[in-house]
Order: sequence, then structure tokens, then C-alpha cells
Amino acid sequence: MNSDQLVSWKLVLLGRQIRHQRNLFVRNLSLTSAQADALRFFTDHPTGTITDFKEQQQVTHQTARLMVKRLVDRQLLVLQPNPADGRAKLVALTPAGRDKLQQLNAHIKTTSQALFTGFTPADQQQLLAMLGRIGQNLERN
Repeated sequence: MNSDQLVSWKLVLLGRQIRHQRNLFVRNLSLTSAQADALRFFTDHPTGTITDFKEQQQVTHQTARLMVKRLVDRQLLVLQPNPADGRAKLVALTPAGRDKLQQLNAHIKTTSQALFTGFTPADQQQLLAMLGRIGQNLERN
């Protein structure tokens, strides 16, 4: 295995480890990974719609609608009228949804601290820049 392949393989393994830890955590919150992603998305995009979420997640509109509906049914999200477009609804977190998100944020902080033990801020910035370049390469190809 050449060094490019080794780095790629290590990234795949690292991604699996991080995803596994996250899946275990969100399961304890009675969420799926996709539902946790939805809570994060609608926090980061307070005027977001289901269409916005669909595009970011790269899923069908029907799948995005179903995810949002399940979270609305669980009273973690709420649909609000969109003053800019009467056909689309704005999606927002409820207080219960914000509580779940705070728990997710605490988990992310703990995971980040474990991942970057022994890293300087400069090391982290360098890694961030490299990951950005890797992402751009994937998008180009």
C-alpha cells in the first residue's frame, strides 16, 4: 500500500470510529444520526426550510419531509409560516430540541478534546486546511 492509499485508509477508519461513537451517543438520546444532523442544521440555519435541509443532506424532498415530520411529532422541531414564501414552512427547534442539541454539543466537545489531545492550535489549523483541500479534491473529481 503506497502512502496515498495508507492515508486514505486511515481517514476511512477514523471516520468509522467517530461515526460509531456518535451513533452510540445519539442512540442514548433516542435519536438517529440523521435526526441529530437535522437538529444541527436547523440551529445553524434559523430561517431554514425542508428544501434547504434536503439540499444540504443530499436526500430526496420526501425523505427530508419525513425526517422533519418525525421530529415535529416528537416535539423537537416546529413548523412556522414563512413570510417570504407561503408554500414553504420555516423549521425551528423547540425547547426540547434545544436541550437535545446541548447534549449533542457536549458530546462533540468531549470527542474533540479526545481527538486533539497533544495538538497545538497551529496543528489543528494545519489539519483543518488539509481536510479542506481533501474535500475540494473530492468535489472536483
